Amino acid sequence: MPVLSNYWFHGIDFRGDTEFLSIAHAPGGWAWINWSDIGDRHSTLVWEREDRELTIDLVAQANSAIVTAAIDALLGGPTSRTSPIRAGWIPWRYVPYRGQDPSRHADLDLLVRIFFNIHISTPWYCTDADGNISYYVLFFLDGAGALHASVDGWSYHYDGGGPFCTGRINDSLNAGVPPGMATLQGLLDAALAQYARQRFDLVYLLPGAADRSGVGTVNVDEHASLALLPR
Repeated sequence: MPVLSNYWFHGIDFRGDTEFLSIAHAPGGWAWINWSDIGDRHSTLVWEREDRELTIDLVAQANSAIVTAAIDALLGGPTSRTSPIRAGWIPWRYVPYRGQDPSRHADLDLLVRIFFNIHISTPWYCTDADGNISYYVLFFLDGAGALHASVDGWSYHYDGGGPFCTGRINDSLNAGVPPGMATLQGLLDAALAQYARQRFDLVYLLPGAADRSGVGTVNVDEHASLALLPR
């Protein structure tokens, strides 16, 4: 049965905490959404979802044993992962390295931000640092309808490390984070191999676990799902 989903976002440009409501309806029939008080919301999305829709929860996939082991192997030394791996969407205009090539994507094109928190130990004369490492992924279909993923870029952010250790931290992260793009690309290629023989008409992202019924709340910055329409 087709489903009509409505999403209300706290942030502009489809960001932040998100309320959702999904209602199934008969093909060709009406689905009524009555939400009288949307409160402090600044953007909304309505999506008519077909029966043939296939969804993939990106957070569940990112926290598989294979992925977490590969990510942890990239770190080592004084840097350790301190959170589960999150996978939310982010419009291109908010990606930290957008300024290097602003026209590479349209401002509201949605990339998947795959990220996790880190802790960095330092010598006694500096404060320890805490932050996060992020990779940005674009899912797309080629001209034949085959599914692909491309790791678009990376970023990191941290606080701490003063008064003398920030240079050492930057050197370590600049050496270790960029090579993670190749590792992540390999993981994505392996994960998408199961769809290699399928062809699709559309690929898009949905908030959270892409629930097809009921009401809920999710932070779309941290949790999104990939959706596909098979031919």
